[in-house]
Amino acid sequence: MHGNTAAWRVPGFTELRDLGTGRSGRVVAARRDRDGAPVAIKYLSDELRADLGFVGRFRHEARLLRLISSPHVVRLHEYVETAAGSAIVMELVDGVPLRTLLNRHGPLGPEAALTVLKGTLLGLAEAHAAGVVHRD
Repeated sequence: MHGNTAAWRVPGFTELRDLGTGRSGRVVAARRDRDGAPVAIKYLSDELRADLGFVGRFRHEARLLRLISSPHVVRLHEYVETAAGSAIVMELVDGVPLRTLLNRHGPLGPEAALTVLKGTLLGLAEAHAAGVVHRD
């Protein structure tokens, strides 16, 4: 994990399990306390939070993401920023990570690979059209 993002939690949510960690931070599956809705929370790493230019771009892109309505892009519910941390709360896509699928079953066949690639490219195109740059 990068930085001490594990210490701060977004209020109003109960974390259920870790989904992944990367350069930009960590992602957890959670439940919204008021209605039980499943969500994913991406906590921005302390390293990136220290870069004020990055935080400004991240905040701006979170605003842009709220405008996108596409089956290929997760819906952003809210952006939370306090002195203790920054996070985005988004739709939870509860599936198997591609890396896990590949590790278990080996390379995908051409049709399956094209299906995954098509959805990915359509999502990236929609995000880029809205002005969002995917960094992972």
